Amino acid sequence: MTIRAITTALLLGAAITISSAVVMTAPAQAAAAPAFKIPADNKPLADAVTTAIADAKAGRYAEAIAKAKQADAMPGKPQGLGPALHQMIIGWGVQGKDFNTALDEVEKMIAANEGNKNENIKQALSISFAAGNKAKQKQYADMLGNNLDNETRLFIATGMAQAGQYKEALAYAGPALEGNASEAALKFKQAVAFKMNDTAGRRAALEQLVASYPKLDYWHDVLQLARNEKGLNDEQTMDILRLRLAVGDVKTEADYQEVAQQALIAGYPAEAKAIIDKGIAAKAVQNGERVTRLVKMTNDRVAADTTVQADLQKKAATDPNASVKLGLIYWSFGKGKEAEESIRKGMMGKVADPEAAKVALGHALMAQGKKAEAVSAFDSVARNSKEAPIARLWSIYAKKA
Repeated sequence: MTIRAITTALLLGAAITISSAVVMTAPAQAAAAPAFKIPADNKPLADAVTTAIADAKAGRYAEAIAKAKQADAMPGKPQGLGPALHQMIIGWGVQGKDFNTALDEVEKMIAANEGNKNENIKQALSISFAAGNKAKQKQYADMLGNNLDNETRLFIATGMAQAGQYKEALAYAGPALEGNASEAALKFKQAVAFKMNDTAGRRAALEQLVASYPKLDYWHDVLQLARNEKGLNDEQTMDILRLRLAVGDVKTEADYQEVAQQALIAGYPAEAKAIIDKGIAAKAVQNGERVTRLVKMTNDRVAADTTVQADLQKKAATDPNASVKLGLIYWSFGKGKEAEESIRKGMMGKVADPEAAKVALGHALMAQGKKAEAVSAFDSVARNSKEAPIARLWSIYAKKA
C-alpha cells in the first residue's frame, strides 16, 4: 500500500448519487463496501456531506475536511457513515498535504477501536513517511511490533525508501529478503538498489528474479546491466546477445541486425545467418537495403567459413585456443557432439581464457540436451572472473530451459 494508493482509495472510493436522499458507498477498504442512505429529511447532514465532496473534487481540501467534520458531529447519522467520513478526512488530509490532520484522524480511530487496528496503524505509518515525521514513524513501527509478516515488513520498508531512507529500508526488509523471497520483495530490493546506484546489488536482485520469476522484463533489465559492463570482448558480448535471443528479448529489426552483426564480428557466420532467417520468419526483418547488404555479407562469410574451419582444424592439433574456437564454430552449425569434443580437447591444454572455455563447453552440452552437465560447466566458472556474470545467467537459463 503506497500513499498514492491510499489517497486514491480514500478519495475516489466514494460513489455518491443525489436524489431525494444521498446514497454513499464507503471508501474501498474491503471487497464489498456497504451503502449508506442519508434520510431525505436530514437535509443539513446531506448538504454537509455533498458540499464536502464537492470541495474535495475542486481541490479545496481544507474546506472539505471542515465540512466532513461538521457532518460527523451531526446527529442522525446512519450506521457506518461515521467511519466513511473519517476515511475521507484522512484521504483529503493526505491529498492536501495536511498530514497532521490525517494522522490525528487515524489516531482517533485507533483509540476508538474503529476498524482493523493493524491496518489503521499501517495507514498511519504510511502517512508519517509521507510527512517525514521520524518520531511518528518509530511510534507506529513500535506499535506494530517485531512479529511482522513479510508483507507488512515490506510495507514499512517501502515507506522508508519513499522517504529516502534506503539503507534503513533494506535493513528493515532483511527478513523478507531471506530464503525463497517473494517476487514483491525482490522487486523492492532491486528498486532500492537502483535508487542507491548500487549496480551489484541490483544485478543480484535481478538474477534472483529471473531465477524464480523469469519474466521477460526482468531478463531484459539484467541483460542490459550485463551489456553495460565495461571491457567486454567480442565473445562475451555475443554470449549476452545469444541469451537475449534465447529468452525472447530480440524483437525488432534493429535487434536482429545487432545480434547478427555481432555474430559476424565474433566469427560465427552460420549463426548470423540463422539469426537473420529467424528475424525474417518472425516478420521483424524486412528486405530493405541495409538488410540486403547484411544478408549478402553473411552469405559470403558462410561460404568462406569452410576455409576458416580447415585452418582451425590444422591448428587445433597443437593450439588449445584454436581447438576451443573450432568447437564453438561447430556448435554454431548445430554440431553439439563435435563441439564438445573439440572444446574438451582444447581445455586439456593451456587456453588463454579457461573460464570462457567453460562457458563454451556449457553451450555445447546444452545443444545436446545435457542440461545438468551444462549447468555444472557454467557454475564452474570462477566467481571473480569477467565471465562470471554471464555464466551465472546462462546457468539460470539452462535450469529453466
